Amino acid sequence: MARALAQLRIVLRALVIDFENRDLGLLGSARIGLSFASWSFAIALGVYGFEAHGVVGAGLVALVRLLPGAISSPFAGLVADRYPRRTVLLTSAALMAAILAGAAVAAGLDAPTGVVFAFPALFAVASSGYAPAEAAMFPLLARTPQELSASNVNHAAMENAGFIAAAIVTGLLLTATSPGTVFAVAAAVTALTVILIAFVRRDQRPEYEDEEFAGVAHELSLGARALIFHPALRFSSLTLILLLLFEGFADVILISLALELLHLEEGAVGFLNASWGIGALVGGAALALMLDRGHLVAAIAGGSILLGAATMLPGFFPEEWTSYVAWFGIGIGFTFVEVAGKTLMYRLASDETMGRVISALEAGRLLAMALGSLGAIVLVEWLHPGGALIVLGALMPIFVAVCWARLRSYEVGAPVAEGPYCLLRDNSIFAPLPIATVERLSHELVEVEFDAGHEVIVQGEHGDRFFVIESGQVEVFENGDFRRNEGPGESFGEIALLHDVPRTATVRTTEPTRLLALEREQFLTAVTGHRRSSQLAGGVVDDRWASREMSTPK
Repeated sequence: MARALAQLRIVLRALVIDFENRDLGLLGSARIGLSFASWSFAIALGVYGFEAHGVVGAGLVALVRLLPGAISSPFAGLVADRYPRRTVLLTSAALMAAILAGAAVAAGLDAPTGVVFAFPALFAVASSGYAPAEAAMFPLLARTPQELSASNVNHAAMENAGFIAAAIVTGLLLTATSPGTVFAVAAAVTALTVILIAFVRRDQRPEYEDEEFAGVAHELSLGARALIFHPALRFSSLTLILLLLFEGFADVILISLALELLHLEEGAVGFLNASWGIGALVGGAALALMLDRGHLVAAIAGGSILLGAATMLPGFFPEEWTSYVAWFGIGIGFTFVEVAGKTLMYRLASDETMGRVISALEAGRLLAMALGSLGAIVLVEWLHPGGALIVLGALMPIFVAVCWARLRSYEVGAPVAEGPYCLLRDNSIFAPLPIATVERLSHELVEVEFDAGHEVIVQGEHGDRFFVIESGQVEVFENGDFRRNEGPGESFGEIALLHDVPRTATVRTTEPTRLLALEREQFLTAVTGHRRSSQLAGGVVDDRWASREMSTPK
């Protein structure tokens, strides 16, 4: 009983964590609205395309909805890394609301199909900046890696809550009205999200020197290069891209399954999607337990197996009830793989290029979904909906079986303590580093305690450690002269390590003091291996040398 209650507390903590942080709560609420609007638009467009041209029309709508976003995503990612991310979110949401309103007007006036099809293309371009800007803000707002994992679970719950609402409302509206009405409702909901985002705290982006830019093409390529050349990022992104290839298949096959194979009403398309969303909420609650223990890769493997089995079910037994059971199971498995894969990526990418990494993934996502839509057309024509579902169900389990050994090596492991992690994350030298690097350094920190009057380092000695003050206070002397006091959160010892010189000052405790020490090799490997962190560390050293020269008598 006690174990069950403890697990329930973990689930509830993950589900409410966004609302303990005002900005995360606002972003989560906005995510519900945007998820509702995006999925309402997508479902209604699929039915609109099917009514016009059958399964080919549904596939073409998916292509128009996805390909323009894939092209614009790299540029949107660069914008998200160079400008305040809240500004990017506001601009993107406002444009989405205007485009949805235009689609509603066009459909209401019975405009030609080609005119209506232009609006999902515009929507894809306008929305391409939202995902990278939103994803890049989460690591900035989360206080620990565990909080980031929990926030991702909650974010998925918000996404799925909007998806469920969209599926049910769209199913009801399509049964009683028309796709144009759905477009109008989606536009109104998106307008409300703009108001929510406006209250999110404005973030600041670092200032870059002109020489740091090596051309637009180079800057745009940084996200894709990180995904390609970083082994762990490459595998986590490949997992997500294959998952979204699956989603592109599933979106089109679902329409064919419901309307062509089972001969259900059009509203059933929305209700089957709702079953997926309900499964995703259930999956999110179970996933909170796994991520709290750091079991990211296990979640990917288990979710892939469930995803495959659920997808095959209506292929072997094409009944209405098996379809609802299958889409419920797909929702659980999809959430496991998606949230665990994204959390792994957020830990591994650095803030400097996070927007471009996410946008490169977003471009891959949209291309994968577009290819999935095309593949669904071919598979349905070749194997009919039942056979297509069986082939689709084998995709993710085969990938995990082939890559299991490599994926397993990227497991997270033991959670870190919030205090040491925050001390490093809030330090300017370590702030740009990927979360996974700061997490590793947090495990490597050694706690040391000193009474008042103890000399922690002595000028002229060899430097072998970097120190962060957890509690207490120290005083700094240079050539016997007092320079400054330093307290909790401040650090010292970096000059000797970075420049390979003897200690340039003596640091003495003024009261009982607890320090966190990082060995020379660990410090240098982390800092000098990251461009932005190395620059900031150099800036700290330059500032201290300048202060020293100003205070030295002439």
